Amino acid sequence: MNKPPHGVVSMPREVLHLLIDLPGEADMETLRAAGDAGGNALLDAFAQWSKQSATDELADLPVDVFRERAAEFLGYCGWGDVSVASNSDALIEVSIADCWETRRKHGEQSGCHLTTGLLHGFFAALAGYELGVMELECAELGSGGSCRFVIGTPEMVDSIYAEISAEAGDKG
Repeated sequence: MNKPPHGVVSMPREVLHLLIDLPGEADMETLRAAGDAGGNALLDAFAQWSKQSATDELADLPVDVFRERAAEFLGYCGWGDVSVASNSDALIEVSIADCWETRRKHGEQSGCHLTTGLLHGFFAALAGYELGVMELECAELGSGGSCRFVIGTPEMVDSIYAEISAEAGDKG
């Protein structure tokens, strides 16, 4: 498979270096907003990279081929060992083993907020409508080496969050 266009491999780490020392509560929201702002560029780079090895436009790819190409592209971009799956027509799960963002010193913040924003910007630009993205598990917080994200309509993601919160409340 082709390598990604110049500059895409280092983009997340370069953005991260600019944002690594942000203070306090602004850290999480600022990282997500910065990632979200880069989502369109990431999608454009993916489309360019994908066309180098096939004649299909992204919109014409079968879902399973799109998932494979997206995972391979994000892996080439240095994100880690990426898999993209879907549990239904409207819900996407992205799993990243050895996620690049877990190497960031978070201070009191935890989670892969820049990656969450990038995934939001990427998939929302692809879908053409608003999506919700939530990190379900973070390797930094002991999930066994993988960070897992769920992407769907805001209502679907809110529902998943409510279920997780209710389960956590039942255990507490």
